[in-house]
Amino acid sequence: MTATRTLRVAAFLAGRSLARGNLGVTMMSVAMITAVFVSVMFLPSLIRGEATAITKQVTGTLTGDLTITAAGAPAISDADTYLGQIRATEGVAAATGITRVGTKIAHAGESGVWGVEAIDPDSFAEVFTTPARLIEGEWLSADDARGIVLGVDIAGTDLNDLRGYAGSLKTVHVGDTVDVTLMGGGVSAFQVRGIYRNNFVLSDSGAFIPGAATEQLARSDFAGSVERIVVAAEPGVTSAELVHRIGPIRSDVELHTPDQLAGAIQDQLDTFDLIDSIMRSISLLVAAITVFIITYVDLVGRRRQIGIERAIGIRSSAIVTGYVLKSLLTATVGTAGGWALFRFLIMPLVERHPFQFPTGPSVLETSPGSALQTVVILLTVAAVSALIPAVRTAQMRILDAIWGN
Repeated sequence: MTATRTLRVAAFLAGRSLARGNLGVTMMSVAMITAVFVSVMFLPSLIRGEATAITKQVTGTLTGDLTITAAGAPAISDADTYLGQIRATEGVAAATGITRVGTKIAHAGESGVWGVEAIDPDSFAEVFTTPARLIEGEWLSADDARGIVLGVDIAGTDLNDLRGYAGSLKTVHVGDTVDVTLMGGGVSAFQVRGIYRNNFVLSDSGAFIPGAATEQLARSDFAGSVERIVVAAEPGVTSAELVHRIGPIRSDVELHTPDQLAGAIQDQLDTFDLIDSIMRSISLLVAAITVFIITYVDLVGRRRQIGIERAIGIRSSAIVTGYVLKSLLTATVGTAGGWALFRFLIMPLVERHPFQFPTGPSVLETSPGSALQTVVILLTVAAVSALIPAVRTAQMRILDAIWGN
């Protein structure tokens, strides 16, 4: 029997088996493949969505798309000129300068060691999302030499269920006055203009004052300089491209991408990838066992039929191929149903009601490549899982199969 004829006979047997087989068993097989497909897709998509959310938090509240520091010096000199050159560079959406001016904040008998940074409020708001996350008050103005904005993890704001509340100032609200210990050792009073909450532990303990305050209070040795410059890229422009374009402007600076600055976050993302791999392997193992059991039970009930088919001259290869084709068809319908369920029901539902992680809301995120890979793996698993019991049954002696021995 030629390969083409074997395939034709196998297709005929698969079709007849589906048409005359137990509808409940077939539907159960399809439902199981659908469930496995959704489970295999769900966790990786959730992890990918959370990884994207964390990356946005890192770049949107801490590092931008590129951070520039002085090489071998405490600050970047002639900062205004350099900032102008950076902003004029292709692919740069915004840039802002930041300088650390304080080390400690106190209020009403409570105090803690937190960095206080002098900023240009307008350009800072173009680079970071923090100014849009105020839960009290308003953002700073450039000429407000006595105003300060605090992160919720510093202020406390009487939020008793806040993580780290015990280490915060506990009761600070807009309008209160806090004492800031400056880098030079002096202490100066600032009035709280706003309190923000990013829902991100690494950035909710920040404190900012306008750059105008430094001219009167501290760091006069940094006049015209900033400790670091943070750059935001235009959509579609990568950090590597920014390094390539901005790097040649000056040689006395160092350029750092977000992944270089957020090593702890990268470790967390690597952990997510490991969990993803483990859960995907478990789901695929469940799929393989399920298909194997369903096919095996189906074959046990069809041993006599298989024996008769072999007795009338149908080769074992055609019988085995028929069961593999049947399993592939069932798996194809199951994966198609799983993709439709996941893409058009589950993803929109999660988008409307996102998961609330400590880093903020997270939705499901997937790609056609990931879905295609899952389909291919599931079809392969279904084929192999059907092949093994089919081969064992087809190798039985004809009389043993007919008499059910």
